[in-house]
Amino acid sequence: MTLLNHLDAPPAGIFSLPAHALAEALGGPTLFRLDGTRAGAPLFVSTLLHGNETSGWTALCRLMQDPPESMRPLIVFIGNPAAASRRVRHLPEEPDFNRIWCGGSAGHRALTEAVVHEATKQPLFAAVDLHNNTGRNPHYSVVTALEDRHLNLAYLFSDKAVYVEEPDTVLTRALQHHCASIAVELGPINDPRSDDLAEDLLRRAVTEADLPTTHENLTLYRSLARVHIADGVDFSFDDSPAKLRLTGGMEAVNFHAVPEHTPFGLSGEPLGHVVTVLDSSHNVVTEDFFYSTSGEIRFRRAVVPAMYTTDPEVVRQDCLCYLMTPMR
Repeated sequence: MTLLNHLDAPPAGIFSLPAHALAEALGGPTLFRLDGTRAGAPLFVSTLLHGNETSGWTALCRLMQDPPESMRPLIVFIGNPAAASRRVRHLPEEPDFNRIWCGGSAGHRALTEAVVHEATKQPLFAAVDLHNNTGRNPHYSVVTALEDRHLNLAYLFSDKAVYVEEPDTVLTRALQHHCASIAVELGPINDPRSDDLAEDLLRRAVTEADLPTTHENLTLYRSLARVHIADGVDFSFDDSPAKLRLTGGMEAVNFHAVPEHTPFGLSGEPLGHVVTVLDSSHNVVTEDFFYSTSGEIRFRRAVVPAMYTTDPEVVRQDCLCYLMTPMR
């Protein structure tokens, strides 16, 4: 069982530490409050739910090393410092820390319930969960509800947002009834622009008196399904021998419409033996999105891919990509 380390204030010198040093300093998942220089409901900020996605922590350190003259209080949750110490998404023996909320992993229920309880003891201004992208994607927000307050907060970060119903065990969903709540996909790991985007969002969120009152120019997508490589199937992204050879360059079309019949990969195996597609209710819908002919796998319908990644570890731990459709 993983328990929450709840502190009344951040440890001295914590904001001078890199993400990989936090495990030794904190000992585990940690929640603490930072007093602001003006009154107001606090901003909840979560980072390092995935230990190798460090832009959020870097931005938070920059903010606190050079704080604005007037800023609201913060409640900070550092999710998985142990994974950060090894520079991995999550430890092999642990679940994904962004898949343990809202009835997720039983072994971490005490942690998740404590975080939500402590964070929502008083009204929150908003909640922002900071992540880096997997694969080449634009920066965008993720919302788990379609009320205006969530979409307005999303527009504070980007003109692109994705509405997701699955996975349904993310932190954003656990907080959506308490305040405006988004996850943000900042851009690739180790890209300085990702750090800059996170810092800019935090500075605006802690200094703004109110959220934006409109999202009129927000481009909104709906996530339809997740694409998984079947267990035990070896795959490649080039001409290397493998049961499944995926079409090169697909990562470059994240957030771009892909027409029906576009090639997706090659395999001599039956479609369902190499690829599994799950919809928002966790139903297998592989043949709704793909078909196979003469060993070539193609899209059955037009879709917009997102988060397509060529990182084999991420593919195995999470998924190959998401498939979306525009909502407006």
